Amino acid sequence: MATKIRRLSLTAGWLIVTLVAGLPVFGVVVGLWPSVSISWQDLMVFLAYNGLIVSIANTLLLSLAAPLLAFYVAFIVYSQYRFNPRWQVLEKRLAPLLSLPQLAVALGLVYLFSSGGMLWSALWGVFGHSAPDWLGLPRKSLLTMVLAISLKEVPFFLLILSALGRQLAIKDWLLQGRALGYSEGASWWLLIFPIMLKQSRLALLAAMAYTLSVLDVSLLVGPNIPELYAVVLYNWQTGFSALDQSQAFIGNVVLLAMLGVLIAGIYLHEYLAVRRLGIYAVMANPLKITKLSRLFTMWLGFFSLLSLAILIAFLLWSLGWTNNSAGNTINWSFALWQDEWYFMQGPLLNSINIAFFSSVLGLGLCILALELQQQSQRYLPDYVWLLAILLPQLSMVYGWQVTHSRLSASYNSAWIVLSHLPFTFAYSYLVMRGPFQSLNRHYELVAASFAYTYWQRWWKIRFMLLRPALLSALAIAFSVSIAQYIPTLMLGAGRVTTITTEAVAIASGNQQSITAVYMLVQAVLPFIAFLVASMLAQRMRGSFNAAYQ
Repeated sequence: MATKIRRLSLTAGWLIVTLVAGLPVFGVVVGLWPSVSISWQDLMVFLAYNGLIVSIANTLLLSLAAPLLAFYVAFIVYSQYRFNPRWQVLEKRLAPLLSLPQLAVALGLVYLFSSGGMLWSALWGVFGHSAPDWLGLPRKSLLTMVLAISLKEVPFFLLILSALGRQLAIKDWLLQGRALGYSEGASWWLLIFPIMLKQSRLALLAAMAYTLSVLDVSLLVGPNIPELYAVVLYNWQTGFSALDQSQAFIGNVVLLAMLGVLIAGIYLHEYLAVRRLGIYAVMANPLKITKLSRLFTMWLGFFSLLSLAILIAFLLWSLGWTNNSAGNTINWSFALWQDEWYFMQGPLLNSINIAFFSSVLGLGLCILALELQQQSQRYLPDYVWLLAILLPQLSMVYGWQVTHSRLSASYNSAWIVLSHLPFTFAYSYLVMRGPFQSLNRHYELVAASFAYTYWQRWWKIRFMLLRPALLSALAIAFSVSIAQYIPTLMLGAGRVTTITTEAVAIASGNQQSITAVYMLVQAVLPFIAFLVASMLAQRMRGSFNAAYQ
């Protein structure tokens, strides 16, 4: 009887995690099943769309350039910090820096460095003039998008490189490089970079897939004429006419084809980069990039200051700063916060509730997936569990929206939690896989020798050892849910509002002061989650040490 119950439990567990991990594929397949008949004329209308080729080209360029730039910066930073005493400080800050929402980074750059931003306004205000329009970062352009996305993705790639670095014999390779006559900087690029580049394919694909269909940043910071492809496709997907639905179907096919182009781009870049480095290695040609690498020893301080500056910029804008403000003429006031608090309470509570339940459920299912694989002594490839971040959001969420409509389901927070679940599950798995697999099983064997049952060993040994990683994964999943825009908007149909959806709606109307209020709240929520997780981890680590001394 006990054996049958155990088999049923394992089967039910596998079924649950398979359903959650497979939801992205389900969404993509449904999105590729047209609800209306597609004719040759529909294809001609699609191809004749004004600016379509430029929109696709810009999107592909952005999706390739921004993640690759972020990866190169991350590798340079990692090579400079890896054996530096400050590396442990950097590792502790990676997760909080990763939690800063992409939208907050993008709008923060605009608020700080555009022609009407705080930096140039303050500098020119000293001389009693307003900053010229040509000065500073464009408010809506491809360049602004590249900078915002690449800056935001650097902590993500550092997290990936940090995990890879624990599995590679980097010190031995550096010693081999010195024995061959290479400098330490050249050894990093010639010996270590090719290996890390190959093992970072999934991470690069995840960043590219996100950039390919990012909607909120494209709406507020991306170019207008023509718009990026994500904006064009979203307009078709939310249209009600038969023509819009046919265009949405064709657009989904093109979006997946663009993903295929990006995958080919990853392999082509890898081939060209490794081949070029191989030529440098044979010819003993000095690498000029090693000189540039030294500049990135200041990256930790720079990005920390930039994150702080973004938060301060939002705060000052919300308290009364304007484009034409001078330091001594600003009427600082909390009146805007008091006025907006009434309208903000509902979206804020929705954001917290949805993020809490989706992160807890996502982390729980992640542990279940890892435990089931450990029980079967066979770990499935990572891409099986990370499909939510490897496929374009617009394609999968569109399929979920179609299914939601066909079920005549209601619009409530439960559906939003379900739509966030694949993403919180994927990011939790990304964080927890390494700590879970590297656990020292010796402790559990000792506990088993003292007649501890399986569940006693799990809760008193494994859970205790995993608590810091669990809290970190929970905070990351919480921040991921807070920043979700496409699933909340498309499955909530505007009836379930969150801080993120409200911030995008208000920012679209160019009300910068009110936008700053919502962006500050959106950016602070993940920081609070990480602060609480850090405090709990320290407290639990202390109680664990005291209990087992």
